[in-house]
Amino acid sequence: MAFQRITINNVNQLQQIAAVKRGWISDLQWSPQGDILAIADAEGVILYVNALGGEPNQRITVHNAPVKTIAFNRTGTMLATGSADTTIRVWELHPETRFASERYLLRGHIDAVEALAFSPDGEILASGSADNTVRLWQLDIGKERDVFNGHRDLVSDLEFGLQGHILVSGSRDATLRLWDMRGETTGTILGIHDDWVRSLKVSPGGSVVASASKDMTVRLWDMIDGEVIAVLQAHLNGADSINFSPLGDVLATGGRDNSIKLWSVQGGQLLKQLDGHEKPVLSLAFNPTGTMLVSGSGDNWVKVWAVTG
Repeated sequence: MAFQRITINNVNQLQQIAAVKRGWISDLQWSPQGDILAIADAEGVILYVNALGGEPNQRITVHNAPVKTIAFNRTGTMLATGSADTTIRVWELHPETRFASERYLLRGHIDAVEALAFSPDGEILASGSADNTVRLWQLDIGKERDVFNGHRDLVSDLEFGLQGHILVSGSRDATLRLWDMRGETTGTILGIHDDWVRSLKVSPGGSVVASASKDMTVRLWDMIDGEVIAVLQAHLNGADSINFSPLGDVLATGGRDNSIKLWSVQGGQLLKQLDGHEKPVLSLAFNPTGTMLVSGSGDNWVKVWAVTG
């Protein structure tokens, strides 16, 4: 069944269309082609290929502790998984079967791996950890390239922006920092929340960062001039997850009030609230065409939302 692309004009028609019960869900990611939904939970990672529900197409259970974070490269040929066991594993995805086979085991962090991001050109994998560091890995050889120090607490999320020239990271120390891949700046503070930065996303245009914090706000930052664009009073008891729609006009947020909220990026208005979860919404992901939003919650449910009207 084909669904409409989710926009500010039809977001009020969003409805739940599917649900899958899992263990503790820590991350959700779509492949860039939209054919794979990867779900990380306490037991590992499961992959659904061209389907959702029933038995997954593949289970990845080689990590020795829960998987905290997953990431696809831009071409959908590689998947990275980061775990509380301190390791990162990089997987190659078969172009036809989409079966994942391990390529690298990366060791260097001394505490849980909390965040992963591929550079746009696919040459570098960035990782953030509870050891307070950000590390860069050179993927053609599977070796560590750089270690960035600056955060004073767990690095909870990171993403590349400005066409891959900048890496932005968020931390439990309440800061967002910028790391220049050309070496011109190292750890410049972009902004400060009043509490833990739980999640961040870079806009499709690459120059705006949205951050979700335990201080209950979601903030939009201009990476070029460092200014705050908007402060959204988002979720009672804290905001945990965030994602831009592919067009960049809708921002989805989830939090400790168990709700999902959808906002106009341009005006900052609340457009829709979804109340299908019974515990905090810890992960959100739009599919690449923007026709579906997937949410993962502490209630152990993955839910799919689409415009049905």
